[in-house]
Amino acid sequence: MEKGKILDIAHISFLDMIKSIITLSGPASAKGILIRNALATAEKTEEVDYASFEEFINAIEDSSNPITRIEGKATHCGEMVFGLQKCPFEASINNYKEVFNEMPDGYTGFTTEFNKSSPITNKYRVGEGAGVSPFCSVHQPLRSAIADKIRIGGKKISISQLGCKSSTGVKGIARKWLDETGVNQDTVDEILDSNMCCYHITIEES
Repeated sequence: MEKGKILDIAHISFLDMIKSIITLSGPASAKGILIRNALATAEKTEEVDYASFEEFINAIEDSSNPITRIEGKATHCGEMVFGLQKCPFEASINNYKEVFNEMPDGYTGFTTEFNKSSPITNKYRVGEGAGVSPFCSVHQPLRSAIADKIRIGGKKISISQLGCKSSTGVKGIARKWLDETGVNQDTVDEILDSNMCCYHITIEES
């Protein structure tokens, strides 16, 4: 542990809480619990309608965008694809590793469970290989559910998780969502070279 560093006990407790849920309930049940908690948080988000995609981007820049407020500033990489440079759970991971040196037992099995197809992951277009840690089961559905509260020019938008990168640099790609959005895997791979998360926004036609 780095001498003199002040640790955030809330971060450490949160990771231990996830570990306990996995241990007591099993990966499948823990997946449902974390996703439901994320969706309950998204329900508190007020609806907003941006006049244009440019206005949506400007709201990211001034941090008023509801998505930006929960994950930080993402960068539009073109063709409605976004890269997020910093994982919102980075501080939690670093604090935990300062104490225990490695992530809790059970996290790998949970991540495998999150990536499995299910009605809820299909609805919010997450997982399918794009999950690289249990935190993805909170972050990805939360972002997609908040997108349900956003309109651009009066039209609904949806978010598809294309890929993610773990704290150790391992990339996870969601082939299913690449095929659905038509985004090339090489594009996502390149974005993940300098970002931790990559997703696509669709403006629905009806």
